Amino acid sequence: MPIYKNKEYIKLMRPIPSNWPLDIEGIPYVRKSIIDIKNLNNGKWMINISNAQENDKYAYRKIIHCFKENNELNRFYNNPFMFLSKIGPYYASSTLDYGMHPGMKRAQIIDATFKNRWSGVWQQVNGKDRVAVTVGWVYEDTYDICFAGIEDGTLLIISTLGVCNEFSQDDFLKGYHEMRKRFPSSQIICIGNKIEGMDEDICYIKYRQSFGNWDRYRNYWQPSMFNWNEMEVDENVFKG
Repeated sequence: MPIYKNKEYIKLMRPIPSNWPLDIEGIPYVRKSIIDIKNLNNGKWMINISNAQENDKYAYRKIIHCFKENNELNRFYNNPFMFLSKIGPYYASSTLDYGMHPGMKRAQIIDATFKNRWSGVWQQVNGKDRVAVTVGWVYEDTYDICFAGIEDGTLLIISTLGVCNEFSQDDFLKGYHEMRKRFPSSQIICIGNKIEGMDEDICYIKYRQSFGNWDRYRNYWQPSMFNWNEMEVDENVFKG
């Protein structure tokens, strides 16, 4: 067997601590984090990983989501140390969201889910305590895989991108209601438009407004993106 340097070994083997809990198919659990989102409309906001910056002075107020094309996500998965440095300063971050599509083989769905959860475990093992899990699903016979490695009460981030149509909507809603049944205590953020049949207790954010581009401008600040009642803004947030 070849001898690998530490970084090469991590990239190849994706090690997990020996006492770390595993779900079916060896998919690791992302341990439940305490992520305060009650101030999402009054001091915290979302930002896409592509907009994360090393010198972001407001990083401690932002939650990173990782909805990007798979080839871009692979840049972070294949260089986990770069991934850590990218998300490290931020208040919280999500797991990498690898897309799932009808027609994918079971092995492909397992692979996408493993990469998703491992990226969360990698953060937690290296000291990133606040990690949300992005969740996707396909058909009913894939639910046990797609929902593996998640503890009830974990902050979940989902997306309706690409499913707001007559061909995908029914399957999406079936999986959505199954997710809510399995994780009744989890809070949910949805990137994308609400679909009829989804609940009101979810924080909906339009995708084009989820990149954090306008968070420095008062008139475009994110309270307008949320469907929550308390829309008052703490002016101290904008000082210094």
